[in-house]
This record gives sequence, structure tokens and C-alpha cells, in this order.
Amino acid sequence: MYCSDTVVIGLSVSLTGHYKLQGTSSYKGVLAWVDRVNSNGGLSDSSNSCRPVELVVYDDESSATGVENNIATLIDDDQVDIILGPYSTNLIKLATNLCHKKKRLIWNHGGASQDLHTYGFDLLVSSLTPCNEYFTSLADTTNLIFDSTLKICRVSNNKGEFSPKVSGSAVESLVMKYDQAAEILEIDMSVHDTELIFHKIQEFVPDVIVFVGTYQQDVDFVINLQHKTKIRPQLICVGAAGLDEFWMDVGHSGNLIVGPSQWESSMILDINHGPTLAEVKDNIAEDVVLDYVFMQAYGMGLIIEYCISACKTLNEQVLRQFAETADIETVFGRFKIDPQTGAQVGHRMVLVQWNNGKKYALTGLEGTWIPLGYESS
Repeated sequence: MYCSDTVVIGLSVSLTGHYKLQGTSSYKGVLAWVDRVNSNGGLSDSSNSCRPVELVVYDDESSATGVENNIATLIDDDQVDIILGPYSTNLIKLATNLCHKKKRLIWNHGGASQDLHTYGFDLLVSSLTPCNEYFTSLADTTNLIFDSTLKICRVSNNKGEFSPKVSGSAVESLVMKYDQAAEILEIDMSVHDTELIFHKIQEFVPDVIVFVGTYQQDVDFVINLQHKTKIRPQLICVGAAGLDEFWMDVGHSGNLIVGPSQWESSMILDINHGPTLAEVKDNIAEDVVLDYVFMQAYGMGLIIEYCISACKTLNEQVLRQFAETADIETVFGRFKIDPQTGAQVGHRMVLVQWNNGKKYALTGLEGTWIPLGYESS
């Protein structure tokens, strides 16, 4: 148990394992927020004094067992005041269920699950756009040209929620626009090996490819696509393409690929709580990557800060009730939740496209979609 003179934040996060890249970025985002709060004197409590924030972090190793052990330790042994959820859709479901059984509030910044908000968890606050809305603006930001049938190849891992719902949002967006003109090839990567996937794509000759797997699966697919097939679709959408590290790992193979992002620095915001982007940059190390994973963790910290400052209490029932009335904009974007489920309804996704090593936001004023086979002037 930690000192009562501090506000203790508990975090289970993937610092090793297959979510290491995103988990480390999440951790850095939370750490930057804690530094911000403490540099401003701490968080206000019921006595109107400020208490410094103490961060307790455990590596869940990207595993369900790790999350289960860490959440139990944070609640039972450390008796933390605030619990931040882990990264990934699957792990946040487990963590939320564990908190629900202990009647503890969990602040979800790392899992974009839609299903999570249908299970009746009343002590849950989420800041991310749900995964079923990742590509909803795809049809509006692209202008596909085809003869009579738009051929869409969708590759996903149907064993989980995240992959099929993200890829499904892309297909649904295009089908709604082009209606009966779409022909869809569905490939489940959980039952087909890589060679067969490329063979099926080669035979189908799609106009559009939507591929959503793990980060490494996305990277490997992009690197090998041109070597394994001779096709040249107009549009390739990849789940991991929103991350800044994507281009570093795929190189020019990722040129003109489109991906979803929860946050981009070019977003036009009307911030009414917390620092501006320039102020965030001024207070972090130069080598820290300000990607959307960092910012969604940092942004959740700002929401927690806002709720505690307004309520002057750490009572989680009070904080949850207040959170459902909040409608504010931070450097991460708009925050507004469904009062019944805790699902995020205010935040909006950004679609991005890589062009010669630079990522352009297609949603807003920054960039216009370029079909594959073309270069920007």
C-alpha cells in the first residue's frame, strides 16, 4: 500500500511481448502526464490541497496472465486510487472484467473494443473511437474508378474482435457508397497461411485490399505484397499504417498506403482543457515519438485530471458519474461518453496516407488521397 499523501495511479502495460511497441508508447504518454501534473503541484483532493501523483507500473508482457496478475496486485496489494487499462482490445476486456468484479473503475485508453460496452460494465470510461468506426470515412476520402464491379479483398483475423471490425468498417464504408457494384473476397488469416493468402489475392486481382492483423503481420504483408503478387490495386488499407513507426519498418513498400489513426498533430482542435500541442512538446524529451498511442494515454490522463479537479474526490462512483456529463476537448481531441455504457461518442478517427516517408492526414485540410500508381506533385 502506498502513501496516503499521494494520488496513486496503477498501470498494467505491455513493455515486452508483441504489444511492446504500442505499450511502451502508452507508458511514455502516461509518464509525461504524471510529470505535467506533478510539475503543476499535483491533483486537488477533498481538502482543497494538492497531492502529488505516484505511478505504479507493471509489465503485463502482452499476455492475459500478466494482466490478470497485475490488476489483482494493483487493487489488492497496492490499493491504488486510479486504474488505467492496458493496451489492446483483448487485454482491456479482461482488465475491465476483473475491475468489475472488484467494483473498481477502469479508465480505458488502450483498447478500442466496441463489444466491451455491451457487457454492462458500469465502472468504465473509454476515450477511443471504437474499432467498428475506424474506416467509416474511407469512401468519403477516396474516389475509386472501376468499370462495372469494385473488387475488394478483405484480410482479417476472425478469432478476435479488433481485426474483423476494423477491416469491416472499411468494407462497409465502400459498400454503402458503391452499393451493388462491389464484389468482396473475404480471407481469414487465422485459417490460411501466408502463401495461400497471397495466392488468393493474385487470383482475385482486387481494386482494394484491406489488411488488418497484428502490427508485425501488417508490416510483413506490406513488405511482401509486391514480391508475392503482380497486382496493383488502387487502394491498400492497413491497420498499422497510422503508427509513425510504420514507414521505418516497411520503407517505400508502404508508399501511398492508407491507415487509421486516433490522433494526428495536424488535427484542428478547440482545446478547452489542458496544454496545447506545443506545450506538450516543450515538456517531453526530443526522442519521444508523439504518435497516437502516446497521445491517447496522455489524453486520458488529462480526462482523469479534469474529473478529479472538478469533483474534489477520488470516489470512483462520483468520478464515473461526472465523466458521463463531461464534454471537453483536449490535445487528444473531443471527449464525450455514452452515459450508460462509458463508450466514447465524441472522438473522431483520422485517416492518413503515407507519401515518400511523410504521413498526411486525409481527414481535414492537410492532404488529398492519391491512388496507388500515382505520385504527388
